[in-house]
Amino acid sequence: AMGTKATTKQTMMKARSMKTFQRRASALALVLLSIRSDHAESFGRHCIQSPLHTSQNHMRRTPITSSTSTTALSAAKKKSVESEADIRDRILAEIDSGVRQYPSWISEYGEPQDEFLLDDDDDDAIDAATLGQWDEKDLQDKFDYEWDPDEGDEDPNNLDPAYEYAAPFQLDEEGIEVGYNPIFGRSNPIDGRTILNPPDSYVIDEKTRDDRLVPKEFPDGDIEIKANEDVTALRKSLKIIETHTDPFLKMEVPNHMAKWHGYPEQLSFPKQDYMNNRFTKPEDRTDFDKLGPARARQVAVQLARARNNEWLPAGTSEAYLASKTAIYKEKGVLTGSTLPGKADPEVVAKIQPALDVLGDVVELLSIEQDTVFRFKYHGLIKNKRGMSAWAGVLIRNCDVDCTGVVFETGFRKRDPAYDGGSHWYGPY
Repeated sequence: AMGTKATTKQTMMKARSMKTFQRRASALALVLLSIRSDHAESFGRHCIQSPLHTSQNHMRRTPITSSTSTTALSAAKKKSVESEADIRDRILAEIDSGVRQYPSWISEYGEPQDEFLLDDDDDDAIDAATLGQWDEKDLQDKFDYEWDPDEGDEDPNNLDPAYEYAAPFQLDEEGIEVGYNPIFGRSNPIDGRTILNPPDSYVIDEKTRDDRLVPKEFPDGDIEIKANEDVTALRKSLKIIETHTDPFLKMEVPNHMAKWHGYPEQLSFPKQDYMNNRFTKPEDRTDFDKLGPARARQVAVQLARARNNEWLPAGTSEAYLASKTAIYKEKGVLTGSTLPGKADPEVVAKIQPALDVLGDVVELLSIEQDTVFRFKYHGLIKNKRGMSAWAGVLIRNCDVDCTGVVFETGFRKRDPAYDGGSHWYGPY
């Protein structure tokens, strides 16, 4: 009985040690699978994980203690999510270091037509060695549009006298220019550069044809030859303008025109004689070319202050301005001018709050008939009507009778700097 018990105990010990070994072997296999799955990301965005790679497997291969399990959970919470850019950089770094190997299917990756991109056996390809050698002489050549009239170059826009051209303006049955618009001007594509007798193809042109290379349409002596020549001469004598419909303009445009190359860009104003004026006599002119820069500027300032820059006699500007204001003094009327008038100081004191609101935009000139207020307006002309109405409201709010507000602007009718006007056309 004792021997039987000992044998049974040994058998149980062997079985228990066998189970322990199997458990350790399975745990080691799980660890290897989890490590391998961590390095199995593909070139996509998701990682390839083993189905055995779960939280339970992590708990199996980790010693079951309260301190280590708490530390692992806290570390898992603190671990940041790896972005796609980090995954890409890590995979590329592993490929460069040799840790990660290329898969077997990488050679089949891509489109089939990409294989022909590196094919250098193209019979129609141009060999760079046959294009010649480039040197500085190539810069001396010019295109048709590259010409300098100051150097005496011939204008490429000149018409070739070997051809006939249409009239500069095409008129309709009523004698009105075709395509003319009073706002946009001329728009007819058929103009004075349209060719009426365009050259034929070099194959059939009389100057360049070679009868040996062109097959004969009719045998020698055929009467059709003379008839065709007569028809061709008649067609050319009609001088019919050959046209086609332009797909963009949606209108008929001529097939043959003299090419327009344009003119060189004007980079500076043309040189002119600065003494070309009607006010300074030749014997009284100042020769600035003989003066240095500093002396020339000093003399120019002196002439501008003393003799109005040699353009107008002394006192001309003052006399002109006096003639503009003489009518007001003659008629005794201030309306329409910016001349100051009379204003009651008591009324001015009452409307002072309104003047403070208007600020520097207006300047009180006079008070006419005790209820009409004249101001000199410095604001924009487009706001003149609204500002005058608002000024009347402000004056009435000061308990002052107001039957009208007049904003005087003198000769200023517009604001060219703000409304797109031109300073060269008045009056302003």
